[in-house]
Amino acid sequence: MALRTDPRVLHGTTQDLLVVGAGIQGAAIARDAAERGLRVALIEARDIAAGTSSRSSRLVHGGLRYLRQGHLALVREALRERERLLRTVPHLVRPVPMLMPFHRESTVSPAVMRFGTWLYAALARGSTLPRPRTLGADAAAAAFPGLRRTGLRSAIEFFDAATQDARLTLANVRAAVAAGAALVTHCEVVGGGGDGLHVVDRFTGAEFAVRARHVVNATGPRADGLRALLHAGGEPLVRPSRGSHLVLPPRPGETALAAFLPDGRIQFVVAHRDGTLCGTTDVDDPLTADEGPPPAEDVHYLLGALAFLLDPPPTTADVRFAYAGWRSLPARPGPAGALNREAFVVDEDIAMGRLHTVVGGKLTTHRSLAERVVGAIFARREPSPTRRRALPGGGGPREVTDPLWWRHGGCAGEVRAIAGEEAAWREPLCPHRPFLAAELVYALRREGAATFADALLRRLVHSQGPCLDEACLRTAHALFRRERQWPVDDEPGPAIAAVRGEVRALAGDLAPPGAAALTS
Repeated sequence: MALRTDPRVLHGTTQDLLVVGAGIQGAAIARDAAERGLRVALIEARDIAAGTSSRSSRLVHGGLRYLRQGHLALVREALRERERLLRTVPHLVRPVPMLMPFHRESTVSPAVMRFGTWLYAALARGSTLPRPRTLGADAAAAAFPGLRRTGLRSAIEFFDAATQDARLTLANVRAAVAAGAALVTHCEVVGGGGDGLHVVDRFTGAEFAVRARHVVNATGPRADGLRALLHAGGEPLVRPSRGSHLVLPPRPGETALAAFLPDGRIQFVVAHRDGTLCGTTDVDDPLTADEGPPPAEDVHYLLGALAFLLDPPPTTADVRFAYAGWRSLPARPGPAGALNREAFVVDEDIAMGRLHTVVGGKLTTHRSLAERVVGAIFARREPSPTRRRALPGGGGPREVTDPLWWRHGGCAGEVRAIAGEEAAWREPLCPHRPFLAAELVYALRREGAATFADALLRRLVHSQGPCLDEACLRTAHALFRRERQWPVDDEPGPAIAAVRGEVRALAGDLAPPGAAALTS
């Protein structure tokens, strides 16, 4: 079943709910509504998870920082959802041992954090993850090779979980479409009135209108822009905050660092199979155009943080990739890092009905937020079916020795079936990345990838970004052109340039070699 709907099908229709924004929150809300039997359309100006939801710290966690700030309800909810995700989407959400080291310069008390991690475990009542334990300096250094030994006093080991954010968002969209929702990507809302939302198909330039009494604004840091477009009025609701990340080479083992720095911020160093993710910052930054790369001051800050934690300290030469994401924080005074991340919804009247704007929210709590939003809009008090239903790929046997399972879960058999169609599709698409040619075909046929960049950046997801070798890109494009579902990116030169342009926009000066190469 094709994931993306032909936008012309929606013209003149009336839906129960329109959701604008196919990031993690919009995808989850569309899924919840569709699985309750409502008529839903999910509208996205770019691609699934093209913004913040592919630029996170890729953690599914309760948030020790929020516990320190006294946000117990948020932490309890997040820990409950963490356990649910470990059960319902195990190929995309995996347990991770986290090490919190304490150096002489640390500004947090080991005793206080021991109590904090004990409380963290207590709030996660019924969790299948191991309980925290205290380690001496030698044991801590052994648990995380490369941890700075100078001044190291002790550490706490506790457990959280890591994920692949773009594919977790995609899984929610696939569940929504499987339940009957219509998805239109690369379709931009340009206005609205009594006849509905006015939307332009970016591929064809055609405009269509679709009606619904209720519209959910799940555009994250762009929420106020949509409100203005629909004449909602009122003061700004959103305060965008920039979070930057660096990607270092893969490291041995699965243990991650979650360390409080001398400035009081927490820094993560998380090992993924294809790269080590380090972050993040929390800097006020209005998002006036498309997202840009991490600025020089963020890179300097992150390398300084890593120099405090690691020995030898990494340098710019060690960075393999980088990106920045913009969070949707409430428009309130105070330091960005201290603002409550518990999401809320603001309801406003617009010409076509009611606009419900989502402010804030965490990757971890996307499902529970969606249940609350849909329940409130439609006065549905019954538990959502999403509480127990696995996301696509989350069912079936756990084939943990098969790399395909870790990318596709129980849907790996569908990829294998495509690989059986042609011998060449059973081979790697590229010698520099782990993906089979069949996975590109699957991304186009079943995962809603419309453009070449959609497929390479947000379906064949790699922590170090796509391979930018010219020969590899041309080989991939030849297969893309043959199997694409929409008449876009016909010529290899412009299509390859678009991929390189997106990589350059993500990583800036830290983009891998080839990002700035010219094509013809």
